[in-house]
Amino acid sequence: MSDYQPVDVITRVEIEQLISEMLYRLDHNQADTTWELYTEDGVSAGPMGDMDREAMRAWGAKRAQQTDIVGRHIIGGIRLVQDGDEVEGTVQYLTFRDANDPQTQPASVGEFRERYRKVDGQWRFARREIVPIFGGLAAKAHAARLAAGEESAT
Repeated sequence: MSDYQPVDVITRVEIEQLISEMLYRLDHNQADTTWELYTEDGVSAGPMGDMDREAMRAWGAKRAQQTDIVGRHIIGGIRLVQDGDEVEGTVQYLTFRDANDPQTQPASVGEFRERYRKVDGQWRFARREIVPIFGGLAAKAHAARLAAGEESAT
């Protein structure tokens, strides 16, 4: 028997809004504000390594200046499970970038493994892990280009 403890509808909607807000900011050149969606001790982990809020803030400021990069995230299969005062989530994603050839091929397919915590009445990311399942090499190469500050996302 599983330990599956689904969340209530209000919690689900609030967390889905948080996830959507994160992806909207990433896709609409507002990466410099994504750090605001994390708890004070929040961590983002993935192809670029582990980043705390300060590192996310610095990365986001650099990323927001790269206005020639166009990308979109498509999500689905959101699974949310209550875990004490926090919620654990798994979100399936597809990421598209205009620099891919062909552009209709996803740059990365995988899942976000997330932990959410309510702070001052608002759900925030306590941890967000980006786990590429397909296209992992492309995701790592893209992360390296962003870290190096290259202007193009090929």
